[in-house]
Amino acid sequence: MAASLKGGMRLLAANMRTTTLKQLAPAMSVRHFRANQPAFAEAINHHVNTPWNNADTLWDFTKENYDKINEIVKKYPPNYKRSAVMAVLFLAQKQCEQMPEHGSTGWIPLAAMNKIAKVLDMPEMRVYEVATFYTMYNRTKIGVHNIQVCTTSPCMVRGAYEIVDAVKAHLNIDVGETTEDGLFHLMEAECLGACVNAPMMQIAGPVCNDAYYEDLTAESAISIIEQLRKGETPKKGSQIGRHGSIGPQGKTGLLSEPVGIVCRDLDAC
Repeated sequence: MAASLKGGMRLLAANMRTTTLKQLAPAMSVRHFRANQPAFAEAINHHVNTPWNNADTLWDFTKENYDKINEIVKKYPPNYKRSAVMAVLFLAQKQCEQMPEHGSTGWIPLAAMNKIAKVLDMPEMRVYEVATFYTMYNRTKIGVHNIQVCTTSPCMVRGAYEIVDAVKAHLNIDVGETTEDGLFHLMEAECLGACVNAPMMQIAGPVCNDAYYEDLTAESAISIIEQLRKGETPKKGSQIGRHGSIGPQGKTGLLSEPVGIVCRDLDAC
């Protein structure tokens, strides 16, 4: 009797869970946290050979960057050189920004990854795994100026998607795309750490060199883009004249010069 009662209760509980899930399924299937899927410059997670990106492409680090690699590797034990792979991948991407033969844009060719594997004494596949995992690495050519608009919560509530929409309309591209002239690429970025001055964007490339542009409006964002189109260097930082992260009321504390370090007279104790 007790066994039958317990079995019936388990069956009833299972039916209730199934019914509840069926009732929730329609609502769960249409719940979205963002309007669109994030689009990144990598486009795909596997390599496709092209005439300008294959294992036989000529690519090597400059002498200056070899010196930088030696300094980076010194931070790790001799048998853990491969730990430097992320820093060296980023160095390769930055070098491509200064290489006209590779489009003068920040990306990492297959030949560069293979070179990194040799320099760090690690299998090529291990380098590919890192480069395909992190969205900070671009494995195909993108625009000379990589516009990365932060759309994480603080920037979002301050109008980040208005900036994204304005840039998309102005350049006639979508997120993850490059303009036909090869000048601009648009990405959504996760938090870039300038939340107080939201909304903001970071622009990578040979001119801006990863500079931050903060306190944006749709108009000021487009103005920055047009300055770059003209070959000018936009003013980085706050676009409303804010000093550091001082609030709209201005400076409200630390209004006088600090008195300096006060040291106790330990001999008098």
